[in-house]
Amino acid sequence: MLCEMRQVNGVVTPRRRHPRRTGMERDLYRVEGVAEENSQDLEIKFMSPLDNGAAVVLDRLISGKPLDPEQRLAWARYLLSMLFRNPDSVETIKTHMAEIWREGIDALEADYAATRKPHEPATAAELIAKRRPGAAGISAANMIADVIANSPAVPDIAAMHWTCVDVSHSKFSLLTSDRPLVMSGGLADPSCLLVLPLSPHKLFVASHDPRFTMPLPVARHAEKVKTINRAVVRQAREFVWGTDEAQLEFVRTHMRTVPDRVILTDEQRQQGIAAARGT
Repeated sequence: MLCEMRQVNGVVTPRRRHPRRTGMERDLYRVEGVAEENSQDLEIKFMSPLDNGAAVVLDRLISGKPLDPEQRLAWARYLLSMLFRNPDSVETIKTHMAEIWREGIDALEADYAATRKPHEPATAAELIAKRRPGAAGISAANMIADVIANSPAVPDIAAMHWTCVDVSHSKFSLLTSDRPLVMSGGLADPSCLLVLPLSPHKLFVASHDPRFTMPLPVARHAEKVKTINRAVVRQAREFVWGTDEAQLEFVRTHMRTVPDRVILTDEQRQQGIAAARGT
């Protein structure tokens, strides 16, 4: 059982939960307007295989077994996916793609009205809804899959120095959250650091600089755990998980105290809309 520490209306409340009964968002990737058998394609055909591959790598990282190149790429994709698969990010992408489709269709209406045949739908919007049901949702799902699977960040992460750090001599155990991946600097930065809690006492670290992946002295275990826990909790939005309630006040103090990571800037949004309008 885990200790789920959930913030609702600004109040963090602990609850013992089975790992399979916490942190879920029903129909997160569901695409509306398509056939029911295709509505969960993003989950079934992309996210599930991604998670299954990552689970194999997770076991090997924790047990200290070597990884082959394909396993490194699988783990790199999984790390990248954490930036785009939370409910807020998914909703941002869905909203953006819906806006692009709406603006694009609006830009077609005048030409469509001028050339429409009597037997055709009254508007371009009706025509597209008939011919391409769920188009905006499909585009959003494809965008999420594409940015995770084909991002140039994936080979960049795979090429970094990796290690799994044991911090079992710390007084407190590691926490995780709905924003568990800690990133220091951009991937192009030589000092970039990626850190992810893997278990209560194991920490994944990736860096361009091999010095960051050297063994951690026992005397620094507590310091490292406190630093990582603070970062993981500060960027959490709704959930933090631990082995027990020992760090509940720590979570209440630090949870949601930094802005969420921006996955789509206003400039990128405006560029997409302009392209849809043909301007």
